[in-house]
Amino acid sequence: MKIVHAPTEIAGQMGILTQQLRKEGHKVAGFNGFHTFLNYKEGIINTDGFEVLKEFQFLLDNVDIFHFYNSNTFLTDFIDIPMLKAKGKKLVMHHWGSDVRKDGMVKELNPYPLPPTYYTDEEIDKQLTFLSQYIDVAIVQDYEVYQYVKDYYKKVFILPLACNVDDIQPAYPLVTNNNPLIIHAPTNREFKGSDYVEAAIEKIQGKAPFTYQVLEKVSHETAMQTYMSSDIIIDQLLCGSYGMLSVEAMAMGKPVVAYIRDDIKSHFPADLPIVQATPDNLDEVLLNLIQNPTLRNQIGIASRAYVEKNHSVKNVVDELIKIYEQL
Repeated sequence: MKIVHAPTEIAGQMGILTQQLRKEGHKVAGFNGFHTFLNYKEGIINTDGFEVLKEFQFLLDNVDIFHFYNSNTFLTDFIDIPMLKAKGKKLVMHHWGSDVRKDGMVKELNPYPLPPTYYTDEEIDKQLTFLSQYIDVAIVQDYEVYQYVKDYYKKVFILPLACNVDDIQPAYPLVTNNNPLIIHAPTNREFKGSDYVEAAIEKIQGKAPFTYQVLEKVSHETAMQTYMSSDIIIDQLLCGSYGMLSVEAMAMGKPVVAYIRDDIKSHFPADLPIVQATPDNLDEVLLNLIQNPTLRNQIGIASRAYVEKNHSVKNVVDELIKIYEQL
């Protein structure tokens, strides 16, 4: 198959998926026009819309499948989508959450408030209504995002986050370490619930030895190197699911703390090893981990096994190819 992924790299997923698709014999290009301090570069072409449009006719003539990300396409107002559809191209939209979370639905589904997304509820509805007229199939990473798009598309597939597990060597927390390093690495402090994290850390100061580090505005490569020395990773506390930081940390064999909403929990495998906490009990959860190095080690070992089974890029891309074959 000849496939294009575009135009927004999210959590390194475009690069991870395109590289694996190439390994499996497909001709794939990944075009990213969304540039941040994370500096993702593996497997993709970092460019901009103007440069991609120079090649648009070539893509139109030669590509079989267009895999779009984050409610974005090549052109504003999606004016390229009817053109691609008219040419008989197979289309899929990969939604990631912040592009589709309506504030009204968040208030209904989530016990904790989330910051506003890129768009108003009316804009989200207008975009999804238009896109789903031309695109039959959407992909989401989990059941949390699924709920926001399920009523628009003919089919919505849940495709887990993909991780190059074999490229990450585990570094399990040592059972002899009585001064664990806790890392919190928010890309968006309000979304991740960083104020709650800092309040919890303040509460447990002096109750047991630990070191706390906040990691912000560094490249993905630098962040990954820093995570390796950690004993506990705190991910997100508000949206009710886990993200790529959790997956990468679990691949390293680290215990991850996050909030998993009750209605979403049942849609994950029963052996999900994430240490579950809320903004209300995070201090108690952290103190228990700090005081139990053997528990940290055991959770780390279970975390690595979970990612190998559920987030390995080979397994995820095998599922992605099945989705492509149904387009």
